[in-house]
Amino acid sequence: MINKQRLVETFLKLVQIDSPSGDEELVSQELTRRLKVLGGKVEPDSYGNIICHFKGQGESLLLNAHMDTVEPGRGINPSIKKDRIISDGRTILGADPKAGVAIILEALTSLKEDQKSSVPVEVVFTREEESTLGGAMSLDYKKIRSKHGIIFDGDEGVHRIFVSSPWYLSVLIEVTGRASHAAEPEKGLSAIEIGAKIIAQLELGRSDFETTGTVGLVKGGSAVNAVAELMEIKAELRSRDKKKLLKEAKKVEKVVLQLAKQYPEAKIKLKMQEEFQGFKLPPTHPAIQRATAALKAMSLEPQLIDTNGGSDANIFHKHGIEVVVVGTGAANGHTTREYVVIDQMVEAAHFCEKLLQ
Repeated sequence: MINKQRLVETFLKLVQIDSPSGDEELVSQELTRRLKVLGGKVEPDSYGNIICHFKGQGESLLLNAHMDTVEPGRGINPSIKKDRIISDGRTILGADPKAGVAIILEALTSLKEDQKSSVPVEVVFTREEESTLGGAMSLDYKKIRSKHGIIFDGDEGVHRIFVSSPWYLSVLIEVTGRASHAAEPEKGLSAIEIGAKIIAQLELGRSDFETTGTVGLVKGGSAVNAVAELMEIKAELRSRDKKKLLKEAKKVEKVVLQLAKQYPEAKIKLKMQEEFQGFKLPPTHPAIQRATAALKAMSLEPQLIDTNGGSDANIFHKHGIEVVVVGTGAANGHTTREYVVIDQMVEAAHFCEKLLQ
């Protein structure tokens, strides 16, 4: 039986183990220990992802959550405030992702405790989801048999089923001008001036309901009293429609080409790379039908959500494992105002257990 107090205690324990992206070793050790206690066969891969198999009858189901958090995520001090768990305001809470991790562990614990039969389960806890999706990209897929799965990494209630995700292009623009002393600017060619004009001409923000573009990082210059020789612009494009994404990419290329012609003495390099592929599942898809049936058995009304966010789900789909993302009760992720609603986390654990029966 799902135990609310136990679930909360597991969550509180996990969020107090520091695990920013790239620094997941301690939480990995704790999760490995817990999975072995539950009777799972743990097979870590060479990248440090955790893969754990539980025997059962029927079609295998993959359960996933990532282990890493964003910063500031060290020295988290959680507390319970009414129906929520919050941090002390200095850090994130870490409900993204540890609400999902705790939910999976509680469902498995409940099944073991009640000696209930289950489908075969493959638990995958990945590294570096927040920074690069590197864990899912480097996962040893030869160790995975499941073709369908559920990822516990969404916000709000478990009734929210995230059924789509965008294609994503990273954009890197490097501008090389000519340095000079600021007292003699005519001898120089400012990379910052050129880069600023590029940014000004890019169509940023939301193009439509499923397409966005953002400049996230700008770096350039070496001193206040020098004409900048170098500038680097890091941006992104994403859309749930690949044709629209490619159209936006052409616009970026056009802007860069125009500025290169305007400043022939400068060197402007553009690199665009597809970081992950998008997907969109129809309501009739088996993964959605399975989740929907479990929710309706709990008298919850499923809500199918299109998202413009990326996750491990994008990488799993690329490798032929069709998954959906569901809510875990978490909210205000990636901020010091992050919290998790306890009853929604409990509800998600009931949902997880029902999926496995």
